[in-house]
Amino acid sequence: MSPDGLNLASALATAETAAAAGAGVLRGLWRGTQTMLAESAHDIKLQADRDAEAAILAVLDDTPWPRLAEESGEQGAVAQDDTPYWVVDPLDGTVNFNRGIPFCSVSVALCMGDRPLLGVVNDFVHDEVFAGAAGHGAWQNGQPMHVSNLRDTAKAMLGFGMPLNRSYDHAELLEFHATLGRFRRGRQLGSAALLLAWVACGRMDAYLEDDIMFWDIAAGLALVEAADGWVDVQPTDTLPWARKIRAASHKDIWIS
Repeated sequence: MSPDGLNLASALATAETAAAAGAGVLRGLWRGTQTMLAESAHDIKLQADRDAEAAILAVLDDTPWPRLAEESGEQGAVAQDDTPYWVVDPLDGTVNFNRGIPFCSVSVALCMGDRPLLGVVNDFVHDEVFAGAAGHGAWQNGQPMHVSNLRDTAKAMLGFGMPLNRSYDHAELLEFHATLGRFRRGRQLGSAALLLAWVACGRMDAYLEDDIMFWDIAAGLALVEAADGWVDVQPTDTLPWARKIRAASHKDIWIS
């Protein structure tokens, strides 16, 4: 199946409904006492993640496509070049959510291989919904959105993340510091999906992260592309679903 054979408008509406279902669960739990299921030195898992994912997948059950979800993993044959599949992150920014930091989101994407066809990022704290599909456009709360006009790296705002999969040895940190110094400012806020949505709507101009999991970025990538931005995603050898991402309002920000 090719993307041309899909009804992307209908699939996008389904993705919005699914993301809204997850957002509804999380909105009801926001600023409450959370049930922690697991804890490591740098990360946590909450019951809220699982509850939101269950609500999202219940909506997607009505579609014929397999799913890749952060909590429950692969369901069906995913990442086939000719088969669409859903990619779900029920709560991107779990640590923020647990601490009441208002920067977290629900993300749902439909992909073929590593190519996101459409995506929805629901910021349930601020009641902002970002949605977009390849060749159809992108919207913020129903209004058209577009990446910024910036092409100059020195004037650009860079969003970034520091994923748990990285070693952060001295050489890597020096390389990252040199990259960050090329930009006007950098922001690490704890939700890759939401920062990519901000690139898509023009609040940020670029995003980078190495060894980020695909479910963290799939919907955001779809939004940036749908809003006429530029993205480059490459697999890494850290984990099967780990990816290296560079995104921007224009490729000149990264390739100049």
